[in-house]
Amino acid sequence: MTDKKKMGQPGRPFIYSLYENPVKPEEIENKSFEAIDAEMPNPGITREQWIVVRRMIHATACFDLLSLTRFSPDAITAAGDALRAGKGIYVDSNMIRSGISLERLKRVCRSYTSKDVVCHVADAGVADEAKKAGQPRSLYAVRKAKEILHGGIAVFGNAPVALLELNRMIVEEGIRPALVIAMPVGFVHVVESKEELMKLGVQYISVEGRRGGSTLAVSAMHSLCILSENKDTLAQPEREKEKIAVILLGHGSRVPDAGRGMEDVAKSLMAEGKYEAVETCYMSRLGPHLPETMGECVKKGVSRIVLIPYFLHSGLHMKLDIPSMMKNEAEKYPGVKIIYGKHLGFDEKMVEIVRMRINESLGLADIREVELDRRDKYPLPPGQMEYVPVTPEKAKEMRSHGHDHDH
Repeated sequence: MTDKKKMGQPGRPFIYSLYENPVKPEEIENKSFEAIDAEMPNPGITREQWIVVRRMIHATACFDLLSLTRFSPDAITAAGDALRAGKGIYVDSNMIRSGISLERLKRVCRSYTSKDVVCHVADAGVADEAKKAGQPRSLYAVRKAKEILHGGIAVFGNAPVALLELNRMIVEEGIRPALVIAMPVGFVHVVESKEELMKLGVQYISVEGRRGGSTLAVSAMHSLCILSENKDTLAQPEREKEKIAVILLGHGSRVPDAGRGMEDVAKSLMAEGKYEAVETCYMSRLGPHLPETMGECVKKGVSRIVLIPYFLHSGLHMKLDIPSMMKNEAEKYPGVKIIYGKHLGFDEKMVEIVRMRINESLGLADIREVELDRRDKYPLPPGQMEYVPVTPEKAKEMRSHGHDHDH
C-alpha cells in the first residue's frame, strides 16, 4: 500500500478504511461501551444502574448523565417485574413509541405486541379536548391512559406537563405506576415536574435539571429490557463477592405446621441459588426466634442479612417489636450489615391471589357443617394468653386512643 493510500493521508476519504476493515454494528456498540468504561472506570453506582446510564451516555456522548441520573431504591427491580409480566407502557410521544424495540420487549415477555406501547397525544378526541381547554394535548393524553398507568410503565421524554398531570393523578387518584421514566427536556415546568415526582414515593428513573429527551428515554427502556432479560446472569458477579442471608420472620402459632406456607417460600427462594441462606423464624414463644436464626446465618460467613417481615399489615410488631429486636442483635455482629426489609403489604399480585382463593373457596362446605378441633389439642405456652374478643364499642374506643394492631 502506497503512502497516499494510507488512512488519514490527503486525498483518501476515511471511509476506505471501513471498506477494507468492515465492522459489524454489534462490534461498534461493544467498542463504544468499552470506550465509555475506560473513561469512567469507577462510576460509583450499582452495576445495574451503570448499565442504564452507560447506554444513555452511549446515545448522547454526555458523561454528565452519570451525576444527573437518579434512581429510586427499587426502580430496576420494579421495571423487571413489570416487563416480565407484560405490563402496558405509556409514552408521551410517538417518537418514543417508534424508538422502543418490540423485539427487545418480546425477549423479556413474549406476549408483548405493538399495541402494548401506547401514546394518545395524536388521538382526535385528545386534540379536541386540549383545544377547548387551551391546554397542551399531552395533559389529556396522559389522563386517557389511566388504566395503563396504574401498574404499568410511564415514559416521559418530551412533555413536562404530562408528567405534572401524572403527579396529580398519583396524589389525588391513587394511580401507582410500576415505574416512571422521567426525562422530559426543556426550560418550562421541566425541573418542577421531575422534582415533584421524586417526592411521591413511586419508583422512578429521572434525569435532574433541564436535560432529557426521547433518545434518553428510549435508551433507558432498552437497558431495562436487557437487565430484565438477563437478570440472573447480570447479578451473578455481585453474588460471588458477597454472601447474603435472608430471614423471613412470621408471627407464629401453637398450631403445628401453621408456618408451613412461609417455610415453603423460603425453600423456593433457597433453591434459586441466589443466597447463602434463607431461614425462617417467629415472634411466638415456640420459635425458633430471631437471635438463634440470625446467629446461624452469621456462622455461614454472610456479610449481609435481609430480614423480611412476613406480615400483611404494619402494626406494633412492625413499628416497635421487630426493629428493637434487630437493633439488639445487630450489636453482636458489627461486621455484618443487617437490613430491616419491607413487609408483604399490598401488591397487585395480592389481588390475584385473593381472587384465586375466592374461586377455590366457592365450593367448600357451609361453616355450620364444619367440625372444629378441640381447643385443648393446642396447649397454651407459658406467658401466652387466649384470644379475647372485644366488643365493637370497646374496639372503637381503643382505636380512637391510637391503639394499633398487627393482624
